[in-house]
Amino acid sequence: MSDDNIPLASCDPDYTPREKGLLRRDKILDAATEIFCQNGFEAASLQEIMSIAGGSLATLYRLFGNKEGLFQAVIERTSGQMIEKLSVPCIEAKDPEQVLTSMGMSFLDLLTSPKVGAIHRLLISESARYPQLREIFLKTAPERNMRFVADYLQSLVDKNYLQLDDCYIGAQQLMSMFKGNYHMRCVFGDEVKLTNVEKQNFVSRAVKLFLNGCAVNRTE
Repeated sequence: MSDDNIPLASCDPDYTPREKGLLRRDKILDAATEIFCQNGFEAASLQEIMSIAGGSLATLYRLFGNKEGLFQAVIERTSGQMIEKLSVPCIEAKDPEQVLTSMGMSFLDLLTSPKVGAIHRLLISESARYPQLREIFLKTAPERNMRFVADYLQSLVDKNYLQLDDCYIGAQQLMSMFKGNYHMRCVFGDEVKLTNVEKQNFVSRAVKLFLNGCAVNRTE
């Protein structure tokens, strides 16, 4: 019997790892990200993941429940890292163009990173056989990021800085502008190398175009 066919222990909702346990959890997620991206979801071995992370399969089952739960945790952590990158300190006190440019630079850096490209390739290759993985991703990473940006755009609408009928759609359009074709190149395995000046130029043009298109008509 392979390690992936071992009867699964259910997640214990009352189990809260201490600091050492949290470090162990991160090690498991690091190893899982590596193995999932290298081997795909189906071929990924939980035993191999634990041999890299250290520890027992019982720990993995206790923390994540099963392979799908582990994959969901990988996606949730990646999404959380993206939200952290998009966050701008003292956001309310800064000029909107500066805030959106900072978000765009961070977003472009993330989308062209080898790790994110590998996760997206994994999802594309496995989504037909495991549609639940696709749903886990769509409801976690893109949704959280779009809602974060949409909430900021709504704050600008509330201040009469922007005119938008639907801030969520506006967030999708803005983030798509930040992607350009760089993200697709990364998903295809291309190593995207942009200087900071090139990234700044690309993102700032997208921000100016977006803000000009959504500007409030002050003559009305």
